[in-house]
Amino acid sequence: MSRLRGQTESVLASVCFGLAPIFAKKGLLSGLNPLYGATIANATALLFMILFFLAARQHKGWASVTKQGLMFAVLAGLCNSVALVSFYWAMAIGKVAIVVPITCIYPLFTMVVAYLAMKESEVIDAFTVIGTLLIVIGVVLTI
Repeated sequence: MSRLRGQTESVLASVCFGLAPIFAKKGLLSGLNPLYGATIANATALLFMILFFLAARQHKGWASVTKQGLMFAVLAGLCNSVALVSFYWAMAIGKVAIVVPITCIYPLFTMVVAYLAMKESEVIDAFTVIGTLLIVIGVVLTI
């Protein structure tokens, strides 16, 4: 995959991550229970992931999935589910302009865990540390 494609996909992800909280908050303001909202969002995501999977015609790739790969994908899914439910509860209680920036300090946790658990494959340099600290400082300044 080209670097430009990766950057384009990153921008698309950023736009979608930016719009999703607005839709979530509007749903919650209409009286939607946060647990229902998170469940509907995850179910919708699952439906679209199935459609993307079918459109990509990657059906035969399942044979290459290892037990370790499956385990880590399941753990990532569990983390995403807990994050989404927590996010919906936070959005039900708080303001979008406060909740979203606080959730955006996740690079701090990613960097620390990557350093501790993935030393052989992840390089954490001074720029990464400084950039992550600037993200956290920016969030602190917004709340």
